[in-house]
Amino acid sequence: TIMAKHIPLVILFFAATCFCIPRDLAMPGSGDIPPDYICPWQGQDCLFHDLARVQDSISWQECAAQCASNRLCAYWSWRSGDAFQNPYGCWLKSGCTAVIPTSTVVYGPAACLAL
Repeated sequence: TIMAKHIPLVILFFAATCFCIPRDLAMPGSGDIPPDYICPWQGQDCLFHDLARVQDSISWQECAAQCASNRLCAYWSWRSGDAFQNPYGCWLKSGCTAVIPTSTVVYGPAACLAL
C-alpha cells in the first residue's frame, strides 16, 4: 500500500530529528565571544539546508573558500579523508539550525576561512 511505502521515510526522518542538537547548544565558545568567531567546529555536522555538494576539497579551508565565493552560502560542511562515506566531500549550506556529532566532519560559517 501507499502508507507502507512511506513508513521507512517517516522513521528515517524521526530518527534524524531525534538526535539533532540545536545549534546554539552545540557550539563551542564562552563568555562574550560569539560562537561564529570560534571556528571551525570539528566533530559535528550541520544538518539540512544544503545548497549544493561542490568540488571535493583536500582540506576544510578549501571547502570554506568555496563557500566564501558563493553569495548564497552561510555555512559549509567538509568530510575528512577518514570519512567512510564521501571522503573530502564539501557541502555548501544556506543555514544551520541543527548539528549532530560526527567525528570525521568539520563545519563552519562562511566567514571562517582559517584557524
